[in-house]
Amino acid sequence: MSYVLYLSIILSLVYWVERPSRNYSKSLNTRKDSGEELENWLKKFSWGNHQSVLDPGKLPEYKFYTGVVTILLQLARKMGGNYQESILYLREGLQSDRQFEKKTHEITLGLYLQMGLMMAMTWIFIFTALYLVEVKMSIHKLVLIFIWQLIGMTSLPFILNYLRKKYFGDIGKIWKILFVLKSLLKVPLSRSEVLTFAGVQELANIKQKSLDVIVMKLKTTCQNTLKMGISYEDDVKYLMGELRFQEKWHFELFEKRLVVIKLVLLSVFFLPSYLSFIFLLLGDLMNLM
Repeated sequence: MSYVLYLSIILSLVYWVERPSRNYSKSLNTRKDSGEELENWLKKFSWGNHQSVLDPGKLPEYKFYTGVVTILLQLARKMGGNYQESILYLREGLQSDRQFEKKTHEITLGLYLQMGLMMAMTWIFIFTALYLVEVKMSIHKLVLIFIWQLIGMTSLPFILNYLRKKYFGDIGKIWKILFVLKSLLKVPLSRSEVLTFAGVQELANIKQKSLDVIVMKLKTTCQNTLKMGISYEDDVKYLMGELRFQEKWHFELFEKRLVVIKLVLLSVFFLPSYLSFIFLLLGDLMNLM
């Protein structure tokens, strides 16, 4: 009987975890996610269509990419010009970001499945053991075990949110500055106006240590542009390539951290729950002797 119950719980967990993916896929047919919507909008957008530049419509909100596209459209309305190269480079980054999000989604679902299976195995063992030894364990002890496991399940979204801010919180700010600087390269504005429009002053708010070198180089480039009137074209192109490399490195680092988080959650919240029940059960058995 216990094997049948165990198998049914496993199948239920697999269905519960996979169901969001199937529902997610179905929802893409009627309401595509904002990242894909923005990418499709960029594919269809044409700078040769004057009306589309003046009336782009409501853009899908997706991270910092929507803000950059909005700025480019504003520049086109106010000063004219063609920013196709910037859009193409932005699309490349958007595609990489969406692939990363898809992979993260799959890893997260797998982690929930593993935690759910361990939780199910623990409670099957608990109920089976209590039935076989006919020991009445305090309900408060079982509730504490369940709460401890529940804390492990619910802590994952908060951990992921923290890691996202840690690794990607400031990258978007630098991307926005670099894209605007690149787009304003041939626009008839003074250098001070260009730097103000790009929001270079936001560099002072970037605290991410791994980006210190890029921030320092960008500050130096802006200072040289203001003081000596030197073109920043080559420096900005170099910094965009370096930031793209840093972003990919952060993607890989984030995925490795997910593996560590999985081991920590399973070893801190689920394995101890199983062991603590055995310890409590042995204690109750010793009291009966």
